[in-house]
Amino acid sequence: MAKLLYTYENPSSARDLKEACTVLRNGGTLAYPTDVNWAFGCDPLSKKAIQRILMLKPSHPSEQPFSLLCDSISMIASVADVDQLAFRLLRKIFPGPYTVILNRNRSFPKHMKDKRMQVGVRIPDTNLIIDLIRAFGQPIATTSVPYQLTEGKYKDRLLHFGYEIEEVYGHGLDLILDLGQAVPAKETTILDLTKGEPELVRQGDS
Repeated sequence: MAKLLYTYENPSSARDLKEACTVLRNGGTLAYPTDVNWAFGCDPLSKKAIQRILMLKPSHPSEQPFSLLCDSISMIASVADVDQLAFRLLRKIFPGPYTVILNRNRSFPKHMKDKRMQVGVRIPDTNLIIDLIRAFGQPIATTSVPYQLTEGKYKDRLLHFGYEIEEVYGHGLDLILDLGQAVPAKETTILDLTKGEPELVRQGDS
C-alpha cells in the first residue's frame, strides 16, 4: 500500500526527494501532481514498475511506451533529435501542459530497450517534479492517472486530491507525493514534431 507523503516546494524537501528517488531506483512506483493532472511515474528501465502501472491503467496500450518527464531541453536532447525549429518551439511551450513527440536520437539510452523510433517528452510546470527529475538524474517514465472513474466510490467524479489517489490506486503504488492541493483533471496537448512542422495530435489544456 502506498505511503501518502505530504510535501512542499519552493524549495522542495531534500529528504522527501531522496525518499522518492529511492523508490524509483528500487523499481517502485509513484503518483505525483503535475500542472494538469495526477500522474504515475517510475524508472523507465524498470519493466516490473512499468507493468505495475499498466495494471493500474489498463487503458494504456501495452505496446505504447510511456512519455518521459524531463527537467530541461538539454535532457530532452539526450534522448531525442532537437533541431532549430523544435528548439524554438520547445523554448516557447516548456515548461507547460504539452507532450511533444520527437524522433529519438543516437544517444537514446539503449538500455531503455525501447524500439520505437519516436519518443514523447514533457517538461511540467511544477517545481516539485522538476526538482524530482534533477534529483533522480534522468528522465522519469510517466502516464496520467485515470481521473474519471465509471464505478466505485468515485464513479462519475473527477479525482483531484492525493487522498483520492491513495484510496483508488494506493494498492498498486509505493509512494504518493502530495502538495495538499487540488490538482486539475485535464490532459496535455500533444504535438507531433517528427515530420518537421508541428502537427496537433490532441488538444488539451493549453
